[in-house]
Amino acid sequence: MTTLEDVIPLIERGYYEEALEKIERLNDPLDKVDAMTQMAITIHSKGGPADWIPTIIDDATYIVQKIDYPTDRAMGYSMIASALGRMEYHDEAADFFNSAIEELDRVKDPTEKGIALAFLAYHMALSGYSEQALEVFDLAFDSIINAEMAYRLKVDGLLKIAELLEKAGDSVPSSRALKFYEMSFDIFDKLNVNQQAAIVEKKIELTKTVYDVGLPQIRRALLEGKNHYALAILDRNYSGVVRLIGALEIALWMKRVNNPEYLDVVDKAFENCQNPHFTEANVQQIARLLTALGSLKRALAFAIKIKDIRKKSEAMKAIAIELALNEDVDSAEKLAINIPDPQVREEALIEIETLREGKL
Repeated sequence: MTTLEDVIPLIERGYYEEALEKIERLNDPLDKVDAMTQMAITIHSKGGPADWIPTIIDDATYIVQKIDYPTDRAMGYSMIASALGRMEYHDEAADFFNSAIEELDRVKDPTEKGIALAFLAYHMALSGYSEQALEVFDLAFDSIINAEMAYRLKVDGLLKIAELLEKAGDSVPSSRALKFYEMSFDIFDKLNVNQQAAIVEKKIELTKTVYDVGLPQIRRALLEGKNHYALAILDRNYSGVVRLIGALEIALWMKRVNNPEYLDVVDKAFENCQNPHFTEANVQQIARLLTALGSLKRALAFAIKIKDIRKKSEAMKAIAIELALNEDVDSAEKLAINIPDPQVREEALIEIETLREGKL
């Protein structure tokens, strides 16, 4: 029996005609729609017979229209909408998302409706509609939490929503992933699914650390410990100062997971950044990252370039505190005395003195 797992590798390798033959043999209509939409996206992104795309979408739509159950039709429309959105056919995507919502209005069972809403929200997230996706995830959560049903069924429904939230976070850049992960963690944590909560918590930490260049494939590589592969992806997708910042973010993650190679990554990041043109925001970000990395001389060189007095002072204070924590209290005090903002200067000196007394 042909399965979806038999089809996807063919699509990924560009064997589209052979994939279409196998799609015909799939028994589940939603598997057919899933495979067809993935084929359309792959052709659009990697090159291929672009004139096939309208036919593929039309055929997928026909399959969905023939499905008996409104929940399954909604899921099918969600997949088509997601594919269209990712191919930047935004008006058409919106129409299919609306069709999915109309189908779900017919669903009475709150668990079934809640899970289908979460599936719809996940596909909205894939298409770049993050804010709308979060709103629909909230509707999915409310549908289940407010339903009168057995506790076990309610927990099962909420766990499925948490899984789809996590999956949404895995599929989008860091700037959009954080809210999905935080909602997912909250559900897993409250339901005492401790192992999964810990996994999502680690993903949250990674997302916050590798934020500016947090492509899903970079974060995935780092979670798997494939640091050099993550750096290679960074090099392919970014250049100049953004690549420098990204390398420092990756180095900081490596430091946090106790990989000593992070020091080499920092050095190479600066070697590879030729003739950089820094904005004020760049300087502030690099100073912060270098301080967290413990590269304090470099951090100070950037901190003193910050034009905003308050932010320069905060950057210098952070470096001074780090020096004090590293038991170089005298150097910390000398730096703190030169902080331009008097309030920040006083705060730094007090904290340094507290640290000095703690070491006596």
